[in-house]
Amino acid sequence: MPSIAIAVHDGCRLSSFSNVLDMLDIANLQWKKRYDTADTLFRWQLVSRDGRPIRTATSVRIAVDTTFQDAEPADVVLVAASPYSNKQEFPEFLNKQRPLINWLKSQAQNGKTIISSCTATFLLAETGLLHGKPATTTWWLADLFRSRYPSIALDVEQLIVKADNMITGGAGNTDSLIALRLIEKYMGQQIASLTSKLMLVDSNHVEQTPYLTLQQQLNHNDSLVADAQTWLQIHMKEPGALEKLAAHLGVSSRTLIRRFKQVISVTPNRYLQNLRIDTAKRLLETSGGSIESIMLQVGYNDLSSFSRLFQKKTGLTPRAYRARFQSSPDNNTEPNNLAAQRL
Repeated sequence: MPSIAIAVHDGCRLSSFSNVLDMLDIANLQWKKRYDTADTLFRWQLVSRDGRPIRTATSVRIAVDTTFQDAEPADVVLVAASPYSNKQEFPEFLNKQRPLINWLKSQAQNGKTIISSCTATFLLAETGLLHGKPATTTWWLADLFRSRYPSIALDVEQLIVKADNMITGGAGNTDSLIALRLIEKYMGQQIASLTSKLMLVDSNHVEQTPYLTLQQQLNHNDSLVADAQTWLQIHMKEPGALEKLAAHLGVSSRTLIRRFKQVISVTPNRYLQNLRIDTAKRLLETSGGSIESIMLQVGYNDLSSFSRLFQKKTGLTPRAYRARFQSSPDNNTEPNNLAAQRL
């Protein structure tokens, strides 16, 4: 039976591990029904530095099973995430978690699967074991992650990234998606699929791109890349934009690719695709233009190809994205007294 150790600490996010436990509990119930057995497959324990009860970020008091040192051997270690305070306090928080970081390092070196999402990815990065390896984190902390861990190949567009026996995830429901992967690994695809349906978890959602803003890739001091970003913003819909860009900047395509990778961790081609899709997202959210007209505004000419790329990047079709994220024009014009009554 796979055993999971949940590493918790005072101030951690309850949802960062409770969601996983709910998913595994549902999977256990389906396992019992399917195989007519009283045995459960997944079992877990909450572990901390001193084994004492903790208070989560929302002041919920949680009992802990044992300490790091006394914990039963586990196949998987899940690290609870914490709220992000600010750039001054967060490094102090990481320094205070050195016992947890050292324990994670020893567990990873012993071959255990280590899972961390959102701010917990920083705790795993602090072990040094992700040096030279790919990882992801929550999209709005990408710049801080890159500056603190420049040797880690950050791919913030991805929701889940695996490097050896270490798994990093982004924000939101990443923990639930990782739980589905564990369920599929140990129980099979059918139990995982049934669990995802019962818990209303979209297992096809694999990127943070629907929520990623390119603003996060503008905070740097490289003048060449900044000029390239400005030029692409203006000329994104022109055919052969990348070839024209290199000529405009007076550099080779190889130089352009190298600088983009160094500064914002993507190629110019990937950046241009992201820019076009990001612009399409904004237009779908704020305008009433047809999908065909929006497609043309961002530089695509084939609706089928545009829709496929948009769905690959966001996990949603353009129509579904608009339905989910478009602002209602009535919200901007409704009298305040009527709006208050509806509240």
